[in-house]
Parts: sequence; structure tokens; C-alpha cells
Amino acid sequence: MNEEEDLAVLIYKSSKTAKARAAAAAAAAKEKGHSSTERRTSTRKRSSASVNQDFEPSADGSRKQKVRSICSAAQCTNIAMKGVLSMKGGVCNRHGAKKKRCSSEGCMNLAAKGGVCRRHGAGLKLCSSTGCPNLAMRGGVCGRHGAKKKRCSSEGCINRAQQGGVCMKHGAAVKSCSSAGCPNRVVKGGVCVRHGAKKKRCSSTGCMNQSQSGGVCKRHGAELKSTADAQP
Repeated sequence: MNEEEDLAVLIYKSSKTAKARAAAAAAAAKEKGHSSTERRTSTRKRSSASVNQDFEPSADGSRKQKVRSICSAAQCTNIAMKGVLSMKGGVCNRHGAKKKRCSSEGCMNLAAKGGVCRRHGAGLKLCSSTGCPNLAMRGGVCGRHGAKKKRCSSEGCINRAQQGGVCMKHGAAVKSCSSAGCPNRVVKGGVCVRHGAKKKRCSSTGCMNQSQSGGVCKRHGAELKSTADAQP
């Protein structure tokens, strides 16, 4: 064997050794990456579990573990709605949980508080005057019992503000009746009284006057107010 052949054999052996070392290093790196992925997955599971667990005080004063279920939709971390089940478990609002509707008959609004919507009394404060069913406006009372109404911002005008801080006389936009050529103001259903809008009648027995505030007409509201003022 001459010198050139010896050199070729040496190069071949060196190349083979280098390839073996590279393969071993790659295998070690792959194993390390797999272990790291498992650790991250385990950490995410523990974090998810910690998010879903809460504590509530028990009768004896100790803290009782409370578990909240996560939405069953893939990769969703939202809390599942209480009492809502799907084929795979609970789901959140985003993935189809049915929201609770107002318990008032025929109402399709979402329930806000006490099983009813805002229109039917959820979170609405009533007038603090004894026996008054009206909604409070300012100072805990309704307009009938002393709540100050906003006045028109036009100088010297004492009319009640409607829209944009001004009264109708000074530019508040008023919707007109949808009947062709009618300039009257809309009352209900897009039309004026002349073209079919029904007037609300006074709730006082036998009275046919139009209701104003508090469900009664001016005549019966004035009488009730004077009676209340007369009481000690």
C-alpha cells in the first residue's frame, strides 16, 4: 500500500467518525427537544387546571375547592356556562351556550338581573316616594316627585330639553309622521294620532283623558299631588 492509499483510508475513517458524531448529536438534541415539549405541555395542563379551580369558604370556615369547567370546544379556554351541556361537555357563549332570556311573558331580551331584562325591571331604581311605581330620574325621585328636568340650553328658554340639549322650538330634531305629507309629530308606530297612533289613557277609573306622567292625566296627577302635600 502506497502513501496515497494510506491517505485515502485515513480520510474515509475520519469522515465516517464525523458522521457518527453528528448523528449522535442530532439524536441527543431531538431527545432534549422532546423532553422540553413534554415539560411545556405538562406546565400548560397545570396552568389550565389552576385557572379552572377556585376556592369557596365552607360552613366550618375552611376553604373548599371549587372546580370550574372549561369550554369543550377545541383550543378554547373560556369558562363553560353553568348548567349548559353539549355532546362533549359544557360550552361558552362564543361556542353556542344559550343565554338566559327574560322571564317576562313574550319577552326575548336577555336576562340581566333577577331573571328579567332592564325593560322589565332589572337594575332599575324606582322613585323613593312611598307607593310611587315610576322610575327614579335624579336624586332618587321621579319627575313627578321633584327630580329636576333638564332645561333648554338656549338663553332665556325654560322649555324642557329634548335632543341635543335644546327644546323643539330651538332645533331639537323631531321625527315626523310617516303618512305622506303629514307634518305632525310621531306618537307611536311611526305615525301621529291622526293617522292611527293609539293614545294611552289615564289609569284613573272612568277617565278618558290622555295619560301624561305616572300613568295618569294632568287632572288626576294634580289631585294626587295636592292630596300628598296636604298630608302631615
